[in-house]
Amino acid sequence: MRVAIDISPITRIFPAGVTRVVRATVDALEARGDIKVVPIAPPERGSLIAWRQTSLPRTVEAVRADVLHSFTSAFTLRCSVPVVQTVHEAPWQHGARENAGPIHRLWVSAGKRWAAATCVPSIGVADDLGSHPNLRVISWGVSDRFTSTRDETDELLREAIPGLPEGPYVLSLGNRQKKRLDRICAGAARAKLPVVATGRVTPYAESVRARASNLTLLGDIDELYIPALVRASGCLAVLSKSEGFALPVLEAMRSGRPVVTAAGTVQAKTAVGTAIEVDARDPDAVSRGLLMAIHASPQHLLMTRAVAEDFTWERTADDLVRLWSSLT
Repeated sequence: MRVAIDISPITRIFPAGVTRVVRATVDALEARGDIKVVPIAPPERGSLIAWRQTSLPRTVEAVRADVLHSFTSAFTLRCSVPVVQTVHEAPWQHGARENAGPIHRLWVSAGKRWAAATCVPSIGVADDLGSHPNLRVISWGVSDRFTSTRDETDELLREAIPGLPEGPYVLSLGNRQKKRLDRICAGAARAKLPVVATGRVTPYAESVRARASNLTLLGDIDELYIPALVRASGCLAVLSKSEGFALPVLEAMRSGRPVVTAAGTVQAKTAVGTAIEVDARDPDAVSRGLLMAIHASPQHLLMTRAVAEDFTWERTADDLVRLWSSLT
């Protein structure tokens, strides 16, 4: 089987989480011997919408692919082979504005009618999309770079990333508005804990830093050091309510670090009961949750690692191959 993959999330500007998903999945697929992966990249400039509806289907036909997979909600509407769409989240179902515009909603709706299948990373997103004839839940994995075992990057971390707090810190991988960094900082301030956030500094993050003296914004950092940054943290906080999976939760768990999540969210469910769940609207509840995480027992951390180790990119690849095989 020959599978064409739209790799625009790797070659164009996309949210870092989506880019990481595509890279890791393609790597796992290419390591297999039972399929031929044909990555197809868009031109460096120009409209992705136009490319997907004109050049991409012609390329798919030229390479004689059996299936076309899109890792975004946008997909090729007319193609000579079955097309799979991916919906990472449905923020409008949770009152969130980011990535909840009419174009995203339109593509999600189009998937029900024109995609051969729609992939989602969790039962939570499946529930958000409601009745859907061709919906498939395929979870993402965790890189084996995330481990509790230290390596040379741990020794170089503070030299590579100056300004890290000396004591245990609360880590947020990302600082976009949906990360609710303001609520993390408010809870951490009451617990007298510093907060460290990664990612390109957004205006929202700047506004939070102006009010929160306990916040350090690192900006974009070399991915090589992210596992060490996670290992050095006291805990990871993910208080988002609209994300469809949240890779950082599993990455921290696999690294042996405790996680604080908003109660009832996909992130809490992904942790399978091992995250410390809090009411993200209550700074005191967030504070108590962060302190519980910082002082988590070794037994708790062993349990979180065991849960996270079930999520592998090899399993993701297996599930995708089964899906594609059912369409050809």
